[in-house]
Amino acid sequence: MIMMRKCFLTDEYVFYAEERAKRPHSFKKINIRHTPKEVCPFCLENEYMTPKRVFATEDNQIRIVPNKYPYLTPSEELFSVHDVVIDTLDHEQRLSMFSYEHMEKLLNVLKYRASELEKDSRLSFVQIFKNQGMDAGASQSHSHWQITGLPVVPTKHIQMLERLENYKKETGKCYFCNLEFDERIIEQNDEIIAFCPYDAKFSYEMHIMPKRHIHNFKYLTDNEIKSLAPILKHCIERLSKIYEGICYNICFYSTPDGMGDDFMHFFIQIIPRIGHMAGFEFSTGSFISSTFPENAAKILRDVEI
Repeated sequence: MIMMRKCFLTDEYVFYAEERAKRPHSFKKINIRHTPKEVCPFCLENEYMTPKRVFATEDNQIRIVPNKYPYLTPSEELFSVHDVVIDTLDHEQRLSMFSYEHMEKLLNVLKYRASELEKDSRLSFVQIFKNQGMDAGASQSHSHWQITGLPVVPTKHIQMLERLENYKKETGKCYFCNLEFDERIIEQNDEIIAFCPYDAKFSYEMHIMPKRHIHNFKYLTDNEIKSLAPILKHCIERLSKIYEGICYNICFYSTPDGMGDDFMHFFIQIIPRIGHMAGFEFSTGSFISSTFPENAAKILRDVEI
């Protein structure tokens, strides 16, 4: 069976065709790039290879340095920030291997740095993301994140806010607070829920969000951060156990204060890099997924962690 759905947030069509998973080499893309420890700029002993750090925890387990190759050269007209968050001292450690305590510490560092950047009046938008593996765009194998401060609000975010605002006007409710998850829940606790979205554009795509309505990551409480840490770790662990060595992206979705506080709901998107976008996607603006979200949620939920 082939099913079609329309992504609420982006208005893009998604075609679900599970038979495509039987194609040769489907779901077999893995991370094959590995930076030798001796020349890794993110290892502490090679810190001279990176720009001067802008933040570090007392134990140096997590450090933030300016990106040596930023997407935009800062200037008075187009001021920007492009940070690299080196999230572990261990060259071989991956997110799924982090302890709950270390994951909590990482989330607090990300929250702190994003909050500091949002105070800068020269910046209009702050984005947190992680590229894990070559197919996800990572140029270094040592685990890390990126935080960017932009002089503009991205068009995608503006369009998403317009959709959410219209929903709020029509229903009087936040779209995310009003979601029905049914069998698409992967894991939850008192504060946080992880699920496969009904209109997922990517196979095994996961969303994680607080149950309490907040529009920005910086407003997570200490208890919500503590509750988020194990669920984020488990989601990556589940995915990694299904497809060992898989590449993925993690994207945080917040909105600046005053740009939709009552209708934007902070969430995290995990995008497994299974297969590649090709001619159909580029020419139509639509997506093809080889896994129904309901089936993906069950498979992920049943993984032993």
